[in-house]
Amino acid sequence: MNDLTKQRIIDHISPIMDRLIKRRVVDEPFNAAEIEARNPFGFRLVPEEVWKGSKFERSFVTSLGQGIFEQMSKIVAEGTGAFSSNQHDTTFNINTWRNEKIEEILTDQRASRRPPNWNQEVTDILSLTNQTFTEVTVKFDLYIRRSNGREEFYGLKTVKPNLDQAERAKRDMLRMMTRENNSEAYFALPFNPGGEGEPYRKGGHSIPYKIFDMDNDPSVLIGGEFWNKVGDSPDTYNELLDLFSRLGNKYSDIIRRDYFEIDIEQ
Repeated sequence: MNDLTKQRIIDHISPIMDRLIKRRVVDEPFNAAEIEARNPFGFRLVPEEVWKGSKFERSFVTSLGQGIFEQMSKIVAEGTGAFSSNQHDTTFNINTWRNEKIEEILTDQRASRRPPNWNQEVTDILSLTNQTFTEVTVKFDLYIRRSNGREEFYGLKTVKPNLDQAERAKRDMLRMMTRENNSEAYFALPFNPGGEGEPYRKGGHSIPYKIFDMDNDPSVLIGGEFWNKVGDSPDTYNELLDLFSRLGNKYSDIIRRDYFEIDIEQ
């Protein structure tokens, strides 16, 4: 990533962290008496810092929501010289037999009658043709058009998507593959809850396996594979981690001092 892209990401993340800290320190400070009233037995068993940390962690996870990753991926893509947008709609005509086949595949997969296999599914769908068409509109969380004209469509979801989210994403992806143009469609997660490089299932969430082969489908990009694809570089993921570490060094001191009231000068 170039310096401008890195600065845009810093400018994107910093206000979110500033608002979070203000909320937890100024607007809605930790109230030990409130925790004690709600959990009188548990409150007495562990240090107050445990409850205080838990409250901050819940706010942090909420603040670092899916929209943050969508917008950050757009910034990364634009840094490569590509055009990019979030919540991108595309309307086109699809052969009715192909559209029906997509619904059949998804119905069978929800019922565990057909194991997911992206390449075979695309082949089966494209083998069908007739002269009747229907208009469909598909929505993707991230759209990228590269300088060479290649279009990339990403259903960027939470790291533990539910079955409906996975099915909706795959429907749009398979429909997109029926267009006769230079496009690619992906089911993407910003990081692997099982650990980078590990099988996705190791994170304790198996639901998407009904719809996608999370470990083998070429249409599934998780963690480093996703960010490196968007950034058009094998270094993008690690560069992002380094950038977040830099931001973390700054905000960790502020959180220790202002929220946990720890004397960081010692």
